[in-house]
Amino acid sequence: MGSTHPLRPGSNDRVPLMSSSVRIAYGSLVALGMTVALPAAVDYDREIAPLLSEHCLNCHGPDEKQRKGKLRLDQRESATHAAKSGEIAIVPGHPEKSVLVSRLLTQDADEKMPPAKEHKDLTAAQVRLLETWIKEGAPYADHWSFSKLQRPAPPTVQDTHWVRNPIDLFILQKLEQNGLKPVPAANASTLLRRMSFGTTGLPPTPEEITAFSNPSDDAGYRQLLDAKLSSTQYGEHWARHWMDVVRYGDSAGYELDYLFTHSWRYRDWLIRSFAKNKPMDQFIREQVAGDQLHPGDAEAADAVLLLTVGPWRFEGGIQRSKNRDNYWLTDVADTTSAAFLGVTMACTRCHDHKFDPWTQADYYGLQAIFSESDPKEERVGKGGGPGDARPSFMTIVARTGDDTVQILRRGEVDLPIGPAKPSLPAILPEGGPLASRQARRSTLASWLTSPRNPLTARVMVNRVWQWHFGQGLVRTANDFGVRGDTPSHPELLDWLAAELVESGWNLGHLQRLILDSATYRQGSAGAGLAAERDPTHRLLAGFPRQRLQAEQLRDAMLQASGTLNLKSFGSPVVPPVEPWALAALRNKNWSPTKDAAELNRRSVYLVVRRSIKLPFFDVFNGPDTISSCSGRDTTVVPAQALTMLNSQDTLIQAKLLASRLWSESKGQPSAAILKAWPLLFARPVTREEMNEATTFIAAREQAWLKSAPAAALSWSPVKADPATHAREAAWIEWCLALLNTNEFLYVD
Repeated sequence: MGSTHPLRPGSNDRVPLMSSSVRIAYGSLVALGMTVALPAAVDYDREIAPLLSEHCLNCHGPDEKQRKGKLRLDQRESATHAAKSGEIAIVPGHPEKSVLVSRLLTQDADEKMPPAKEHKDLTAAQVRLLETWIKEGAPYADHWSFSKLQRPAPPTVQDTHWVRNPIDLFILQKLEQNGLKPVPAANASTLLRRMSFGTTGLPPTPEEITAFSNPSDDAGYRQLLDAKLSSTQYGEHWARHWMDVVRYGDSAGYELDYLFTHSWRYRDWLIRSFAKNKPMDQFIREQVAGDQLHPGDAEAADAVLLLTVGPWRFEGGIQRSKNRDNYWLTDVADTTSAAFLGVTMACTRCHDHKFDPWTQADYYGLQAIFSESDPKEERVGKGGGPGDARPSFMTIVARTGDDTVQILRRGEVDLPIGPAKPSLPAILPEGGPLASRQARRSTLASWLTSPRNPLTARVMVNRVWQWHFGQGLVRTANDFGVRGDTPSHPELLDWLAAELVESGWNLGHLQRLILDSATYRQGSAGAGLAAERDPTHRLLAGFPRQRLQAEQLRDAMLQASGTLNLKSFGSPVVPPVEPWALAALRNKNWSPTKDAAELNRRSVYLVVRRSIKLPFFDVFNGPDTISSCSGRDTTVVPAQALTMLNSQDTLIQAKLLASRLWSESKGQPSAAILKAWPLLFARPVTREEMNEATTFIAAREQAWLKSAPAAALSWSPVKADPATHAREAAWIEWCLALLNTNEFLYVD
């Protein structure tokens, strides 16, 4: 009996000749000139690989168990190999002889590919693209992210006067190719506010605004930038970015969601690492194997707590130890591959990857690297057994006893296939089984930061770009595989990655390059031709508008009201929340911090409980804490406006801001308005805005004299007289309105 048909599940090996209907359809396309409608030199990696991935590789890709007809369309050797019948799926140079094309064009439902039930028909344009590619010889290429990292030469552009550094050459080349021009440079206040939020997550101070009033003052700008990049506040803001990537939490999650008493040590390690500009290769290695690389070093021990801050299931005596091992190994393997390599290796837990070259052996080989270690958990306080909700302190220790990891059928712990060898992904340079005497995690750490590893540096610079511009050069920051996004500027991505490595993995150097580029210093993206040709801001004709993230928004309100506590480091702060927010919790262990000053600390220090997001952070798109969060959602929903207008927290900040302005201006509205605009918007007030604000305050004061305001609309410690109460209510309303403006809510 023959083997199955390469393009048709369940058929014999014989590949039928083109039917007359297919020939007619193909001839019609040729007669219409469709096969030459596209230009030559089709890019396999950008145009063909995504098309095959979407429509073909589910049945004809890397996953051997799901592969139909022994045909792999992601490998040229298989795709161009003759079946026993002598016919070939892809005949280089001859689309009319390629069975792949005939199966795409046929009207015969039994022969049509992809099958109708898959609902993945190719469009006529996609078929023409495949035809053109085959006619050009069907050249395959390694996927861009797996190729060797090499520094490309910056391109030549026409408008050289705009360029400040090589980054701008790559951006301007694409703009010129699309008939676009950069937006004129941002004014001083816009640039300063953008840079301040981008580095520290905080608005600029009035003193900084005064010091930097000319956007052409390069020396002044760089001096402020240097100060920002060396501050603890910079470390706090960028630590919060990284905490998203590594699924940081201060609790275990799941049903009991008991507190971790160790996570904050890792958070503080992150803050210190960013603040002192620790080389990024060292930053990566210490998180994976700090305890092995630096035995006895307390700071290195804090770094490796990365492996313990993920979700942790504990059900007392109910849960089997091998399940717990599997949960932990799955979590650390998934997090490591996503955070550092930017790949979806988690898909191979149950089967070989359907689209990328990862296998189950790769996945469980990575688990076997971590299995030499064990998370040691100590519960704090008295108690135990099922329902144990005592806090936990965890460390990483050497595993004693058997550390064998089994490859699991469908990822089920009770369906082992065989032992996995500790190994690095075989498809990548220096991959394969580890030597038996190697310290496994140390070897993994060195491999991740090896100059030959094509992924790590690309992934890291893409994240940095995303955290400044709102989206990465690759928009799928955790998926650099075939199904992920292709880079908008691939040469720029490689140039930045090479620059990072050659600078000694100096993040501060990369930050200065980006933040001092003409690309970054553009005015905000607007309407017109750029909006029409580049509606998603991929080409960067202007700086993309971004709303402040939840932590930035809360911290900005605290700073404006004068109550922000810049104390750094230490155990998490637990804010009070309304009872409804705790209603669904099984473990309602929520003990608010009693020190009022502590409650005004930066948001990075607030407790991250997995079973409940703090309501303000939830409504403003806080991160996922169960798995690596590649990027936060950005929504605009009514709940956000309602929160800013009506929540108790926002009202309190409006009252504190009004009280501050009243005190500093001695109750004079015009003086208060002059102070308010720099505090909230980092710029002076205009004459028109001055008139509008003055009119608003006066009108609201008169309205409240006629109808007494609620007691909450006052900051006086004792009941004020009617005139004073009306005046305070008007000022509070005015400040609440300012906090709700787009100019406050958005970076620029």
